[in-house]
Amino acid sequence: MTLSNNILGPRFNKGDITTFIFDESELTLRLPVIPYNKNTVDDVSPLKDYRNADTRGWDTNDQERPCNQLASQIWCYEDAKTLDNVAECQLYLGLVEVTEDQRKANTLLSYADFEELMIEWHHYSFGERHSEINAQNPEWPAKLNRYHGRSVPKENLNWFVVQLSLSSESKPVQLVMIPVNNRFVLMAFIEIKSLHYAGRTNPYSDEQLKQFERDLFDDFLSHIKIEYSPEIIATIQSLKNKTPA
Repeated sequence: MTLSNNILGPRFNKGDITTFIFDESELTLRLPVIPYNKNTVDDVSPLKDYRNADTRGWDTNDQERPCNQLASQIWCYEDAKTLDNVAECQLYLGLVEVTEDQRKANTLLSYADFEELMIEWHHYSFGERHSEINAQNPEWPAKLNRYHGRSVPKENLNWFVVQLSLSSESKPVQLVMIPVNNRFVLMAFIEIKSLHYAGRTNPYSDEQLKQFERDLFDDFLSHIKIEYSPEIIATIQSLKNKTPA
C-alpha cells in the first residue's frame, strides 16, 4: 500500500484467521486485530457454522431478503510522525439470502446471472440517488455504467465488485459480492473517513486517503479464500458450458 509506511494501524496480514462453514462451501478470511478503546468496534459473529441455517429470525434488507452480519469493525489509523489519528476505517461483512426460485435456478453459481442480479439489487436500493448524481456527473457510478462493476477472476467462480455511495454524504466505496453457495452471497466493504483536529491539518488529502482505502480493500480481498464442494464446482462448470438461449 502506498501509505503503508506513513500510516499506523491494524493490518490484514497480521489479522485473525476466521472461517465460516456453509452447505457445500467454506469461507476463510483474515480480520484485523482491533485495539480496544471507546472509538473502536469489533463485532464478529459468534456463529461460524451456517449449514442448514434457519433464516426466519434474521433481519431483512429493503428488498425483504434475509440478511445477517458476519463482522462489523471500526478502528483508527495514526500518522507515523505525529501519532494523531488521521483516518477512521469501517469494515463490514454480511450475508444475504436469495429467493427459493433463484436458489433452484442456481442464479448465484452462473456468473452472468449473478452479476445481473447484483446490479438489479443495487439499482433497487441506490438507483434513484445514484442516477440523479450521474446525470450531473457521468463518472458517478449508476446502473447506466453498471456501478463501475469489475470482475475479480477466480478459479471456479469470479467475484464481483461495484462502487456504491452508501449514504448521501459519502463518496462511493467498493463493495465485493462473493457467491458462497447457491443460497447466500457475501457482501463486504471498507470505508475510510478523514479525521481532523482543531488547529491542525490532516497531513493526508482526501484523495490520498481514498487511494489508501482502495489499496486496503484489495489487500482485504487477497486474504479471502472460498472452497467449494466438488458438487458445487460441477454445477458451476455445467452452467459455464450451457449454451445461451
